[in-house]
Amino acid sequence: MSDFESFFKAVKLLLADGYQFVVVVMGSGPAEHRLRRLLARLELSQTVTIVPVLDPWRSVLAAGDIFVQPQPLQTFSVFLLEAMSLGTAVAACRDGVDDLIIPDQTAVVFEPDNERSIRQALARLLDERDFARRLAKTAQEHVRADHSVSAMISATLKTYVDAQQRYDE
Repeated sequence: MSDFESFFKAVKLLLADGYQFVVVVMGSGPAEHRLRRLLARLELSQTVTIVPVLDPWRSVLAAGDIFVQPQPLQTFSVFLLEAMSLGTAVAACRDGVDDLIIPDQTAVVFEPDNERSIRQALARLLDERDFARRLAKTAQEHVRADHSVSAMISATLKTYVDAQQRYDE
């Protein structure tokens, strides 16, 4: 299953439920052709658009209402950080390593590769607009407090100092 297949199937469920929206997938590469075939098979080519990473990509993130992280993160995601810093509501896959994702505080979470769980998370953000705004605001505050450049540099330096102290012992 592709990283996006369950997400696209959730999109199809939402459309069948009467929701109206568009989806933009940003990126290009070897998987793009396979994704376009999947979109055609699911009859989603009119709803989902694939665009290359645009510069400045921050403006693309700012234009959206919801940022979706469809698979668990194994590394830090600058796109997730930027989406949160811009005040965009986030739906993210649980079980990742990213400390930005705090369930029902900074993001709604869903189960990996589970279109019904993804559908439920997205429907909640679409139906409960006040909740989505609060979630986005809390995420934005979390990023400003804990993930500013100076905070990240301080945390990195502390890690090095702690490691050096353990080494010296």
